[in-house]
Amino acid sequence: MREGESAPGGGLWNELRTRLSRGPRLRLPGQRPEQRVHVITDTASALPEGYASEHAGALSVVPMPVTVDAQVFIEGVDDVMSELSLGLAMGSKITTSRPAPGQLLRAVERAAEAGASSVLIVCISSALSGTVEAARWAAEQAELPVRVLDTRSVGLGEGFAVMAAVEAAEAGLELDEVHLAAASACDASVWFVVPSLEQLRRGGRIGTVASVLGTLLNVKPILTVNRDGAIVAADKARSLQRALAHVIELGIDAAGEDPATVLVGLHHFGAEEEAEAVAEALAPYTERPVIVTPVPAVLAAHTGAGVVALIVRRERA
Repeated sequence: MREGESAPGGGLWNELRTRLSRGPRLRLPGQRPEQRVHVITDTASALPEGYASEHAGALSVVPMPVTVDAQVFIEGVDDVMSELSLGLAMGSKITTSRPAPGQLLRAVERAAEAGASSVLIVCISSALSGTVEAARWAAEQAELPVRVLDTRSVGLGEGFAVMAAVEAAEAGLELDEVHLAAASACDASVWFVVPSLEQLRRGGRIGTVASVLGTLLNVKPILTVNRDGAIVAADKARSLQRALAHVIELGIDAAGEDPATVLVGLHHFGAEEEAEAVAEALAPYTERPVIVTPVPAVLAAHTGAGVVALIVRRERA
C-alpha cells in the first residue's frame, strides 16, 4: 500500500493485527499441522545482517546478479561491493539482472520440501527490476499456492514488508493473511542523496540532460521512490550537507509524533559516516533501533558511490 491509500481489508486488517499480537499458535497433540507459509525475497530488500539466518525457517533470500565488464558477481556469495567499487572507479560497464525464473522456482520447491504448504514472494519494485515477472512465472509453475507481491519499493522500503510477512508467517497465519501483512507494510517513504547523477544516467534511470545539468551546477539531488515504484527527483541542494539536512527534515516529518509506531532504516555506499549522522538525528523519533546497512549491490550499481538512503515507515494503529 502506498501513502494516501486506505488500509486494505478494513475489519480484516484489525483482526490480523489482533491475531499477530497473540503470537504463534499452539497445536495440541494429534491435531493436524496448520498451514505453513514460507516467505521468499530478493537481496534488494537489504535486510539487516543476520536476519535471514535467524528466520531461516520462514524466509529465503534469492540473490540478484551484478555484472561488471561481463563478469557476473552474486551478492551473498562474492565480494560484490569491492568489485563494484573498483568497477565504478575504473568506469567499467555495470549492469544488474533479476533472479532467473528457474532460480525462484527452485526456491519455492525447496520451501515445499522443507514443509511449506504455500509461499509468498516479496519483490523489489517492478519499475526497477523484472523480478516480479520472474516470480509470477515461478508461481505459475509451482505445485503449491504461491502469491507474488510487488512492493513498489527497494531497500528497506521492501525489507520492512518482508519483515512483516515473516512475523505473520511465524505467527502461523495463512497465506492471505501473510500477504495482507506484507502489502500493508509497503508504505515506507524512501529518499536517496547521491553525489552525482552520472551512474543513474548510465543505468537509464534518468535522462542525459538532467545528469549533465546536475553535474554542472554542482547540485546534490534528492531522489525518492514514487507511488509507481520508480526512482524520481524529489528535490535538490547545493551541497551534500544541505541535502542530508533536508532529508533529515523529510524523515522527521514522515515519522510523525508517535515514536512507538516508527521504523527507520539507513543505507550507504562509501558514506557510512554520513549515514550514521542521519541515523543519530532520526533516533529520537523512534523507539526501535535504527537499522543501518550497506546499500544493496543491485541499487549501488545504479546510484554509484557516496549514496545515503533514508527509509521511514509509520505503522498504523
